[in-house]
Amino acid sequence: MAMALLALLLLLVPPVGLLAALAFLARPRAARVPLKGRHVFITGGSSGIGLAMATAAAREGARVSILARNPARLEEARAAIQRDSGRDDVGVHAADVRDADAVARALKEAGPVDVLVCNHGVFVPQELEKQDIEEIKWMVDINLMGTFHLIKAALPAMKARTRETRLPGSIAIMSSQAGQVGIYGYTAYSASKFALRGLGEALQHEVVTDNIHVSLIFPPDTETPGFEQEHKRRPELTNIMAGSSGGMKASDVAKKALDGIKSGRFIVPCNFEGALLAVATAGLSPQSSPIIAFLEVIGGGLMRFAALCFQWNWFSTIESYYAKNKKGE
Repeated sequence: MAMALLALLLLLVPPVGLLAALAFLARPRAARVPLKGRHVFITGGSSGIGLAMATAAAREGARVSILARNPARLEEARAAIQRDSGRDDVGVHAADVRDADAVARALKEAGPVDVLVCNHGVFVPQELEKQDIEEIKWMVDINLMGTFHLIKAALPAMKARTRETRLPGSIAIMSSQAGQVGIYGYTAYSASKFALRGLGEALQHEVVTDNIHVSLIFPPDTETPGFEQEHKRRPELTNIMAGSSGGMKASDVAKKALDGIKSGRFIVPCNFEGALLAVATAGLSPQSSPIIAFLEVIGGGLMRFAALCFQWNWFSTIESYYAKNKKGE
């Protein structure tokens, strides 16, 4: 009966009917995830985006815990967060996310988490044929397996916490625009980031009845301590193809990420290019906003055409580059 009414609405008034249908279909339901007075646990929190998110969350009244590998840098980060937020309850935990036992101990020590931000990650660009297999495993172990370790360790207490407080929780996963589209030189890195999307989509199904919202954050190149070094490792052709993609300040990415988390959004783009990518790659991902769902439905075909234009340009660039270099040999 409900589906028949939706079909009737679509026939009578197409735009309004479509919005009505999308309002009915959008899942999970939109929710606000408050930060004030809640425990926010952030990995990769001693620098870059993680430190910026921790500082911003503390300013909003959250009790913040950060995890990273280097104890000295963690203490420096704690001092910076305390100075900038005026809070003295910042927790620091030294652990390698590849070590499931160490991660579990850190989360037990920190206490139940309301908002978990899996912000850790490493990036070494190189063509697959040239990249050492141990370096590939290292990226996958940190970017993907480290995220599994964190979520698995945090989830039981998070579920209990949402039941106790009756407030929605959040699991935020820091991906990358390279987790939305693959590009030359990013084979291993993109694989480790694309995998996070499958993790997030399936996990949202598993935790929706526990009032936990999953957010996937897709930042572009960001001005972090490791970015300059990573940029130097890029193959020349990667720089030609990706060089036009503008970088962002870590504080700007942190703001976009926290806004997305607080609104319970599943896909969280960080700039205009990212918003277009989100429409182009929406696929079967969850969507809680009827308005954004409307844009995805209406803009999907146009964005597919734009994507084909980008791919034409990239393949043409690759062919020209190799043709030019063969002539020079």
